Amino acid sequence: MSEREIIDLVKAALNKVRPEFAAEFESVGIDTRFESLRIDSVDTLRMITFLEDKLGFVFQDEDLGRIETVKDLTSLILKSGR
Repeated sequence: MSEREIIDLVKAALNKVRPEFAAEFESVGIDTRFESLRIDSVDTLRMITFLEDKLGFVFQDEDLGRIETVKDLTSLILKSGR
């Protein structure tokens, strides 16, 4: 899976959990900080669940606590071999 494919998957996840912000999510890139997006903790959990379902693996809690940017999430996914 490429970096571009992961970014597109993150955008799809964000659009799934908060479709009303779809236009804003189009600008999400590798350096986007999740705290800058208008999503709350429930939305974040739903986004992670969407990603886990699509990728076929479960993120470890200790890894999730270190994710601040799309780049962090991308690195974690690539590290998993997906």
